[in-house]
Amino acid sequence: MRPSFAYFRSTLHAGICGLVLAMSACASLPPPTTELAAAQQAVARAEAADAEQYAAQDIANARQALTQAQTSMAAGREEEARRGALIAAADADLAYANSRAATTRAEFAQRQAQIADLQAQLQVESDGVVSNPLDIGPSVAADAADAESQRLLALESDTRLNSFAAYERLQARQAVDAMLAARSSQRAGAAMIASRRVSVAELAARTEAARREIDRLDRTRSDLLVEASRQDAARARQEAERLRTEAQIQLEEAQRLRAAAEAETLARQQAEDVILDVAGDQAAKLTAAREKEAALAREEAELLAGGNLPAAKTDARGEVFTLAGDAFPSGSATLTAAAGASVRTLAAYLQAGAATNVRIEGHTDSQGEAAANLQLSQRRANAVRDALAAAGMSRGRLQAVGRGEEAPVADNLSAAGRARNRRVEIVVSGK
Repeated sequence: MRPSFAYFRSTLHAGICGLVLAMSACASLPPPTTELAAAQQAVARAEAADAEQYAAQDIANARQALTQAQTSMAAGREEEARRGALIAAADADLAYANSRAATTRAEFAQRQAQIADLQAQLQVESDGVVSNPLDIGPSVAADAADAESQRLLALESDTRLNSFAAYERLQARQAVDAMLAARSSQRAGAAMIASRRVSVAELAARTEAARREIDRLDRTRSDLLVEASRQDAARARQEAERLRTEAQIQLEEAQRLRAAAEAETLARQQAEDVILDVAGDQAAKLTAAREKEAALAREEAELLAGGNLPAAKTDARGEVFTLAGDAFPSGSATLTAAAGASVRTLAAYLQAGAATNVRIEGHTDSQGEAAANLQLSQRRANAVRDALAAAGMSRGRLQAVGRGEEAPVADNLSAAGRARNRRVEIVVSGK
């Protein structure tokens, strides 16, 4: 985010007037309201540029200096307030410059990585790594006696950077000139401001140069994306042609095979129809016989055990017998007398058959906590398993599983639905 023209005008006016007046020997100066307003604008601009994240110390310094300046102004110490406002503005501008440099550096690295990936994808030889202008090191030692003047001179002489950040370089020149003209008692404060302003100018110039390079990298990336799109389209056309050719070959082979199959099918169709009719009759007879056998086995089991088998159905799992929710008292895992009789009858029925696997699944409704429901369903499944074993079935053929509320067969919102969900299913396979 670059500053607006209004910001340029107000801060430039405040900077020129403040530096000249603060460092001069004039006895009477106007109140530093302009300098304070410019400092407030600078702090707000830095905060909007995420200085809190990228330049936390600089923005903290700026806020502290601004607060001190406002306090001095309220106490009538106008000269002290003016110096504080100038320092706050310089610190805030440095925070803004550091924040913008950080985000630009990250964007520069991202563009380079994107271009490198595209070049690798396209197998294009790289032109070499482009140096980031933000990585240009200082050319003057920071502890030199006239370091700020030398740094500014080096910046203005650097052909890579001297076409950028004209406004920031002007502010830095004014600060350096004010430092050189300052009285000895004010030299330290003026040097601090000059150091900040030169740093701002350096960062701003390098950031603008980096932005220029990012624009160039964007153009390179766009060219590579166009080439990648062109190559993708070419590959897609080649693949489409290959698939079309393969499809044509497969179609011709399918037509040939279909003609041969039709000739063979026609010759045996009548024989197959006869076989199907016979097989259908036999299957119907076999099914009827098995149903009659199962009915007789149920009747025999009920007569022998003196009870009734639980309700039964057949699905993909096998033959499924269901003990309804009333097979157990509420919250209990003890079979009622009627349910115990049904389980003993079921044991007699299963022993008379050829069942190889019996899975007992306990289910509950959704009332109460899921963990408690799961435990209750397991105890009820165990109770049915134990009852079957006690009635003579081999325990090794019995598997008890509690499934809690995870497999409802009805809506848990109604009492009737919840009653259907409270059940134990005995699934018989291999019979």
